Amino acid sequence: PVPGVFLYKDRKTNKLAVIDGQQRILSAIRYFKNEFDDKIFRLKNVLPKWEGKKYSELDESDRFQLDDTVLRATVVQQLDPEDDSSIYHIFERLNTGGINLNPMEIRKCVYFGPFIEKLEFLNKNEDWRALIVKEKEDKRLRDVELVLRILALSDGWRDYSKPMKGFLNHYMSSVNKLDEENRSQKLDEIGERFITACDAMTKLLPEKPFHLRGRINYAAMDSIFNALMHLDDVPANLGELYQALIKDPDFLNAATLNTSDDSVLYIRFTKAREILVG
Repeated sequence: PVPGVFLYKDRKTNKLAVIDGQQRILSAIRYFKNEFDDKIFRLKNVLPKWEGKKYSELDESDRFQLDDTVLRATVVQQLDPEDDSSIYHIFERLNTGGINLNPMEIRKCVYFGPFIEKLEFLNKNEDWRALIVKEKEDKRLRDVELVLRILALSDGWRDYSKPMKGFLNHYMSSVNKLDEENRSQKLDEIGERFITACDAMTKLLPEKPFHLRGRINYAAMDSIFNALMHLDDVPANLGELYQALIKDPDFLNAATLNTSDDSVLYIRFTKAREILVG
């Protein structure tokens, strides 16, 4: 017996996305096709009568039995057209085997498409990698999540409400719901602003501008990015303004204590815009 799989039915296309069971499905497909990457898929650690056999080498009766075996699937569909958060929560709850996926890895599965591709493209930007002091990309997508956090808050920080995970999920969902033309335009616009801000900071700010007390401070990072991404012209004295910002007691408190609270986020974003933008 093989545990059933969970599939998600998209409302617009009726396509089925795999929520849980990808390895089970791919294992069956690869065995039927007699291939596993560049190798022949042969059975191992099974009863002696099947040991080392590929699909075509099985007895006819075994092949018939395998062909007729049922792999049960539970199909999930979101009924409320304005809320697709359930797909994320179901994926998160089912994600219990092997290495548990983190929130950004789940988002890549649930919201895969042009937005994910844009985030991964921006994450490769050399100026961005220098700012976070990470030459290599994170295999667990934690750096991609930072890019998402910056874009989401830059676009809608006034509407932010905690928790951050839910806010980022909602933002990804809202962008994905846009028609192709508007989505492409939005992604191009916020992507360009992100790249411009990265370029300005690497040129005008000291090294490790977000490492306020040794480690990278995400609260300082998102508020500084937000201020610069809304500037048409970056001031030549940005370095001086930055020094004034990180010495401001109100900003420091809002960047170090209860940083995910709505009111605290509003304080640091307002203060960063006040000092850096004027």
